[in-house]
This record gives sequence, C-alpha cells and structure tokens, in this order.
Amino acid sequence: MGLAALSFVAAGAAATTTANASSYAKVTSNKTLTTDATTRNVTLTGTNALYTKAGTLKGAKVVATTTTASALNKSNQGKANFRAYRVATTNRGSVYYKVVSFDGNYRGWIYGGKSTSAYAGGVASYDTTKTATAPSASDSYTLSAATSTTENTLFYKQPAWAQYKVGRATVDGKTLTSTDAYKSSKFTFGAAVTTSREGETWYQIASVDGSTTNGLVGAWVKASNVKNTAPTATADNSVKVVYTDTKGNALSSSYDQTFVTTNTDTKAGQLAASTFKNVDNQSLSDFAKLNVPSGYKFSSFVNTDATFGGTQYVKVTEAASSKLTLKVGAIANASALTPDTTGALAVNDTVNPSSINFDSTALANLANALKGDKTVKVTSTDDVYNALSAALNATAGNVNYTNSKGTQYHYTFTVGQKATFNTVNELAHYGDSLTANVTATVVLGKAPVASTTTTADVFN
Repeated sequence: MGLAALSFVAAGAAATTTANASSYAKVTSNKTLTTDATTRNVTLTGTNALYTKAGTLKGAKVVATTTTASALNKSNQGKANFRAYRVATTNRGSVYYKVVSFDGNYRGWIYGGKSTSAYAGGVASYDTTKTATAPSASDSYTLSAATSTTENTLFYKQPAWAQYKVGRATVDGKTLTSTDAYKSSKFTFGAAVTTSREGETWYQIASVDGSTTNGLVGAWVKASNVKNTAPTATADNSVKVVYTDTKGNALSSSYDQTFVTTNTDTKAGQLAASTFKNVDNQSLSDFAKLNVPSGYKFSSFVNTDATFGGTQYVKVTEAASSKLTLKVGAIANASALTPDTTGALAVNDTVNPSSINFDSTALANLANALKGDKTVKVTSTDDVYNALSAALNATAGNVNYTNSKGTQYHYTFTVGQKATFNTVNELAHYGDSLTANVTATVVLGKAPVASTTTTADVFN
C-alpha cells in the first residue's frame, strides 16, 4: 500500500469491526480542508458509519456504527457537533471526510458522497447556532447565576459547543478563570443566538458597567444566567393587579401584585399593551395569570384596557388542584443502550419529576391548568393535556446512565397520546390524582445540569 493510503490511518476510538469488502478501494487524493473552519461544522446523518479510515479501504474499523451516528444526529447536546478537516477521494469516485466531534470522543472518516463541492452521504453541513432576538441595547442586566473565585462556567468566547475548541472567554489575553469580579456588574448585550441542539439562548456582551472597552466585551453568556435589572415601580411603568371573586369583590389586598415593565418610554395613562414586558419577559396578562393566588384558578380579565398607573382586575374562581404521576409508557431509541447500562428506565417505571429539566413558565402554566372546580372532570377539556404536552416536549432529563465502558446516556421526555391520557383519567375530577404516560427517548451523551425548577406543586 502506498503512502497516500497509509495516510488514511486515523486516531480514533478502539473498535473491532472490520469493513466487509471483497475488494478494496485505493486513495487518489487526500487533502487538508482550508476553508474557514466555521463553515466546516457538520452533523452525522446516521446513514453511514464512522471508520478509522475510509470504509472501503482494507483494514478500516468501525469507530461509530450507524445506530450511534443516528443517535449523535438526534442529540440535544452540542458536543455531538462535528468539524470536518480533511477530504479524500478513492479510485471509485467516492468522497470521504475526516471529522471529529466537538468533545473529541469520536474521530474518523465517513462517506461524504461523490463530490467534494458539498457534503452528502453520512455527513451534512450544520449550523450550530441560529440567530435570536437580542435584548434592547438600553436594557441593563446582572448575573443571576452564582459566581466563583476559582472557575469560570459563565463566560465564553463563543456559546458553549458552538465552535470546535473554542472555549472560555479571555480577558487581557488570558483565559478567564474566575467570575467573582463580575458578581455586581451591569451588562448590556448587542447580539443573541440560540444553540441548535440544546435550544439555549446566549447573549453577546456589548458593555460592562458602561464600558465598551472592558476586556469581557464580545464574550457570550447564557441568557438563563442573567436577569434584567428591575426598575422601581412608578405610575409611568407599572400596573396594579387586583384579583376578584366571581361576583367582582376584591380578594384580600395581600394577593395584589404589581406589574413593572422594563421599557423606559412608557407614560401614565398609556395602554399596557402585550408588547411591554417585565424582567421575566412576561406581558401584563402573562404576569397576572402566573400570579393567581394559591387555591384559585384564573377565570377572565374584568377589564382589557388597563393603563400604566392604573389597575388590571382579574376574576378568579376557587379551585381544587390535581397532581400528576408520570409513568414510562414507551422507550424510544432503546437499541442505543447497551445491556450493561446501570439503572436504565423500563416501561411502567415511575419517573421522578425532579429528574426532568422543566421550563419554569411551562410548569407554572401546567400548575394553573391542574386547578379547577372539584365537580368537573379533568378530561372534559384538553387544558391539562395540552399544558402537559408543552411542559414535556422532548424535555431533557438530568440523570446520567452509564455502561461498563463509561459511556453515558440520558433521556428526553414527551407526553404520551391524548387518547391514553383521557382513558387513564376518565373518572378523575379536579383535586384527584392523575397519571400520565410518557415516552422516554434514549440520547447518547451526558445529561444537562439539573435545573432548580420546583415540581412539588404539580407532581406527586
């Protein structure tokens, strides 16, 4: 075998499966890709396996099977992104790309079609982020996440796992290794993106404490790790929210709430339109619904023309609250798990709700949907099922399951069929316990960090 063919031997995960071919191809070209690295972000499609060298060369061994490649394609973890950095052509006209996963765990050659002008076959071009809407340039934010004197898990050169080997932010030419200096800093942002796999929004820092030349300007921080600096309530920016019973009598003033917009241009008497949001990105109507007093359920808005400096009246009804138990109704992509994986879920297992990273707003909406008149059947409307569907929409679990080789897996969760939910809970009224079947989908890779969202008000 010539030198060109030997160059196909690539470092990769240990494997024992050898490509099955009665005759072997030869390499006619093997080149380093020189285009802008950010244009060479790719994803495995799952139609072809990853090999230590081109799959049709003698001695090629499997690094990742098509099953693994498919799981990586569907992963909701950015470390499953890949970077292509070499391209080779065989005497059969086949093109192969050498790729590496962003976490470095997978490296090898994969079939890429018949032309070097575009990715095909087992690999496809992939945008690791999508443009998102940035906050107003005048809005001031502070960190909501804890800072550290010994590590930096907040600020990055690029959103985490968005680019290969681009990691934590640098300040004055040095990698930032602590964040405590910024615990009281005020930030503004000039750009935003959402990561394609995790669906997490990141903001790019435009200023720090009013300075646009601070060394941290240009770095990225996760949107969930910052909060809008809440303004002081005035007649120009706030609306009082008063809750009433079904006869229009105000409940205790202890239940009153104050909505404050972050917009700095509103004036007293101006309509509090839905475009005006508070620090939690809630409109007045969102805020009013999410702050319904305990033991009550939202019924309707008494007035629809609340103005800044005025009052929004909200009619509520006394309610009984149901709670849910989650049961595994099906396992998807179960073949991705090896038999020696410890603690893997099985059909009919009860799912601990704290093992799922629920979105706080979706969970609050579900809690509200679970409130109702105790004489009414839960399945008389689709409110509970629809709210549960929104809360369990391929929602990531936060528990890792590990096999004997140290490979980690986790699950995402989706609610089961509405017909099944209605059958199981056919006789249940508001206030009764409910059961919901979920589909647990196996995902290769480490689970995300557990969220701090409280589930006790919703689940048994």
